[in-house]
This record gives sequence, structure tokens and C-alpha cells, in this order.
Amino acid sequence: MDRFSAACSEFALIINIKKTVVMHQAGSAASPVMVNEHVLETVDQFTYLGSTISSELSLVKEIQTRIVKAATYFSRLRSRAWSNKYLTECTKTLIYQCCVVSVLLYGSEAWSTYARHEGELNAFHMRCLRNILGITWWDKVTNESVLARTGSNSMFQTLKVRRLRWLGHLCRMPDGRMPKDILYSELSAGSRGRGRPLLRFKDVVKRDMKALTLRQTTGRGWRRT
Repeated sequence: MDRFSAACSEFALIINIKKTVVMHQAGSAASPVMVNEHVLETVDQFTYLGSTISSELSLVKEIQTRIVKAATYFSRLRSRAWSNKYLTECTKTLIYQCCVVSVLLYGSEAWSTYARHEGELNAFHMRCLRNILGITWWDKVTNESVLARTGSNSMFQTLKVRRLRWLGHLCRMPDGRMPKDILYSELSAGSRGRGRPLLRFKDVVKRDMKALTLRQTTGRGWRRT
């Protein structure tokens, strides 16, 4: 880090010590990292480009943060949109998709979600749609009816579409681009630990392709069977 700091100084750049932290993954913490004789703070998670990155490689904190932020935007639009009797249900749904769902699913194209994660997102999604339509649980209206009435998809379907759209974008990238190289690269040495391994992005997109009856071809693409 001292070398990096010295290189930055040559371009009149200074590393902000207060905004720079250190996070260790997979194993015990290493020796303290210093910059210009200042010890950097060691954290278990930090926010980078709006996404929460955890040392445990878990999406729990990120999804909780996304739901809280989406709920905040939803409540701010209650008086101007959801309770506005001059707006149609179609218009309210479009506002919800643009202003709330976009916040809720920010960065979801690269998520490796388990069923519990998708269940939490879908539960919040359905609560919002029912609130927009003025439907309570005592009305005994199914989720399928709510989705059909608003012309929306469930979070399970939306996440699949977003991931596969990003996968298609990666496959169309020219060779040599970092995201594509990471997708198709494999470790030359090492093995996965004992127990059930963590879900990888490759595992999730394969599951999505199978659910949507898509199969991979030899040309680094897929097609519907």
C-alpha cells in the first residue's frame, strides 16, 4: 500500500485514510495494513458502488439493505402515488417498477441467491403490490391474482430474467474482457472445503436456464429446447 500511495502522489492523488478499510476473507486476519504509517481499519463488511460486500460472502446483509431502501422509497410515494385516486392502477404499477423495484434489485444480475433470499424479496414485492391495489390479507386474494391484475412477474421470475440477460451480455463480450474471463476461468489448483459448497453464479444461471428450458451450446451460448 505504501508503494501504491507513492504512485498516487506522483499524480497529485492522496489516499483518504478515513474512507479506506480492509476486509479479510477465508481465514484468520492477516497482519495490519498500513498506509503512510497509518493503520487501516479492519471491517467485516463495507459498501462499494452501492452494494454491501461481506467477509462471509453472504447476501443476507445486502438483501436486508435493499429491502430497507426500497421500503423507504415506497413510503415516500404513498401520498403522491399509491393514495392518489387520480392515477390508474397501471400508472401506479409503472411508478412502482421504476422507483421501487429498481432500488430493490440493484445489482441483482450478479447475485447468487438461495431460495430463502428470493422468498424474502418476493414477500416484500407482494406486500407492495397489495398495498398499491388496496388489498388486505383478509380479502383472500391469491398472489397469482395480484400479479395478473398488475401485469407483474414474481421476484422468482424477475431474478431469473435479470441474471440471464446479464449472462447473455457477458457471452457477447469480446475475449479479453475481464467479466467474461472471470466467468469462464477456472482455478488451476486448490479444492473446495468439506460440507456443502457455497452457491456460485455459474450454478445459479444453470438452474435458471433449466427452469426456463434453455440449454447451453458449444458456442458459449444457449438456446431453447
